[in-house]
Amino acid sequence: MSVILATDGRPHTSKAVDYALEYARLNREALYVVYVISPRHEENREGALSDAKHHMEEIKVRAIEQGVEVTVLLESGPPAESIVAAAERVGASAIIVGTSGKTVLDRVLIGSVSEHVVRNSPYTVVVVK
Repeated sequence: MSVILATDGRPHTSKAVDYALEYARLNREALYVVYVISPRHEENREGALSDAKHHMEEIKVRAIEQGVEVTVLLESGPPAESIVAAAERVGASAIIVGTSGKTVLDRVLIGSVSEHVVRNSPYTVVVVK
């Protein structure tokens, strides 16, 4: 079995990273770290790729130190759909995401990737605050 950690490198995902590492270690599951470069980052794709690779390498090192089998997946496209598609490809038992704790107005105006994953995923989704 395996578990997906969806991350975008922002500070609000740090608790989700900690949770995913612990979850994978305790359940002896492989960890797939998914970072999605969304279409809105196309104008700065090189910078986004650099940030993604740096963040994913940090998580990979931590996972290896904790004895967790880890694979990083760099995806491109709409974040929520890409996360669910990655979970389907690897046969994940769960998806772990962080939340920024945005206000209701923020979610209405710009949407929430975590909320979209929860609503549209056939998998168990753990949202870490």
